[in-house]
Amino acid sequence: MALLRTFLNRFVTTDETRPAPIEPALGRPEPESVSLLRPLALRRQLLTVRVGQQPYQSLILALDIERKLLWLDDLFPRTASLMIGEAVNVEHPMHHQLLSFSAPVAGWSASGQQGGIALPLPEKISIGPRRRWPRLDVFGWHPISARLTIPGCEPVSGEILNISAGGVRLSLSGDWRARLRHGDILPLCEFKVCDQIRIRCRVRVCAHGLTHRPWRQTRLSLAFEDIHPSVQQALAVYIERAIATFAHAA
Repeated sequence: MALLRTFLNRFVTTDETRPAPIEPALGRPEPESVSLLRPLALRRQLLTVRVGQQPYQSLILALDIERKLLWLDDLFPRTASLMIGEAVNVEHPMHHQLLSFSAPVAGWSASGQQGGIALPLPEKISIGPRRRWPRLDVFGWHPISARLTIPGCEPVSGEILNISAGGVRLSLSGDWRARLRHGDILPLCEFKVCDQIRIRCRVRVCAHGLTHRPWRQTRLSLAFEDIHPSVQQALAVYIERAIATFAHAA
């Protein structure tokens, strides 16, 4: 965390700092991510910002190419204070596609963790089909432990937070960010959803971030890479039935 703070302090704001304008800088090439984000900024399009799995709304205040920062408006509804380095996921639907990227919080435009939120300009923005699989939150009512293999480490145990037929989000105690990169393929993730459904496959790292709530942990979003189609279909049916049961009970 100390190294992250040192890096981000080159960009983190003071009370006198203001987000840079949205207009493009003249005479210099524009990063591809800025070209994708600029129309959303100019049209003040609403974005979905996920902190963990909790969705909020925001919009782009400014694109600061000089300092490689993206400025977002305050989240709505207001959330508990974000921490420097905490990962957020930003999404925006585009026709039948979904624009998305993940980034750590770099700072605020005012003191007291208020005002516009600064994120590093993303180097890469994903554009793909909207989420195909419904997602089921299991943390707190249906404990599922997972065993995850990270190259260069002994297998570690984590707790699954939510699950879909396409992947899982889980937490690992401690800070594992130095061992993980976006797009990494982890050789093994295994867990049991129920007696009839056991998952054992490779997974791809889609996002990860550190949180201290309620304890110091790394949260990872993982996509299944080579799950057997019959197992995936059984998992999809299980999740759909569980969601329908909860909806009926409500």
